[in-house]
Order: sequence, then C-alpha cells, then structure tokens
Amino acid sequence: MYIRKYNFTAEEMSCRNCAEYLPGGCKNRKCPYMDQRIEANTVTYGDALSAIHFPTRKVRKRLLHLTEEYTDSFWLDENHKVRMKQLHDRLGFTEKRNTPRYYAAMYLLTARDTLLARTQKCFTDTGINFSLATKPGISLDDYILYQAAVYYYTKQGGITPGELADEELISDQMFRLVINGLLIAKYGLVAMILKKHKG
Repeated sequence: MYIRKYNFTAEEMSCRNCAEYLPGGCKNRKCPYMDQRIEANTVTYGDALSAIHFPTRKVRKRLLHLTEEYTDSFWLDENHKVRMKQLHDRLGFTEKRNTPRYYAAMYLLTARDTLLARTQKCFTDTGINFSLATKPGISLDDYILYQAAVYYYTKQGGITPGELADEELISDQMFRLVINGLLIAKYGLVAMILKKHKG
C-alpha cells in the first residue's frame, strides 16, 4: 500500500546532513522531513509523538505509557490488518484521494469489524462520505474511533483533549488506535513502520 521510488539511508537522513541544520541545532521547530527520517529508521515511535504538540499534561502522561508499551505494530490485531488491506485493494489507489488523512480514517474505520460494517458504504471513488455511516446503536469504542476518523479526514468535530485524557471514557486500546491514526494523518502510511528503538 505504500510506494516510494527511493529509500533514504540513515546517514542521508541524519540531522547533521540536513540543509536546515545550523550549529547548535535545527532552525525549524518542526522537522519538515519527518516522513523520510521515519523511513530511514532514524526516528522512533516516541520521537514521532514528541514532535507533535499535545495540550494537556494528562494526555502527555498517557502518551508516555503508550510509548513504553509500544510493540512495533500499529494493528489492533491481525484481522485489523486484513480488513484494511482488503478494503484498500478493493478501492484501489488514486493519488488525489489517497492522502495521509484518508489512510488515517481508513485505519481507524477498519480497526473493528463492527465499525467497518457501519461505515463501509462511506468509502467512495472520490473519498469518504461520513453521512452514509450507520450510527444508531453504535458502541462507545466504535464511536470514539469514528469521531477520530471524521476529524482526521475533515478537520471537523473530533475528540477533545479532556476526552483523550479520560481513561474511563477512552481505554488504553482505543487511545492507542486514535494516536496511531494521528501519526498516519500527519506522516502518511510510512508511520506504520515506526519502531520502539532505532536500528
């Protein structure tokens, strides 16, 4: 599902070899080449999360736990991986449609079979039409993933920082999926190769 013509090496993507790097550090607050650095395995899962601003201390505390428990896999389980691949293969690839935000939504909406059953009709030739989702009777976990998918794709609605911090509302498992979706929305499918440790 992820195609690139050239694979960057760790040496090429070293910060010291970057045109943006100045004596004393990088001149940018956010790295403009994070996706290439991820591909070259010079960035860990924790590094990628640290590059994103999260507004509350409680959310950052959950992120620390998430990083510690990371197993080098974005998938909820093997069935999640199969569902996303099957949906992607059926819909095919269109450069204009298949953006990082599109993939983030697809990742979240295929995480659970119950959620995909409610949202499969949303996927069209041109994008995702959330008005076609079947929402009555949706479970809390499915609704959390659905809301996150809507926000990542449309930048409307979404989950508040207070909700993200609430461990009773959003379980660790759902929190992990929501945050992984954010990484995909920001860096593309290449985020899914992030490792806990470099090398």
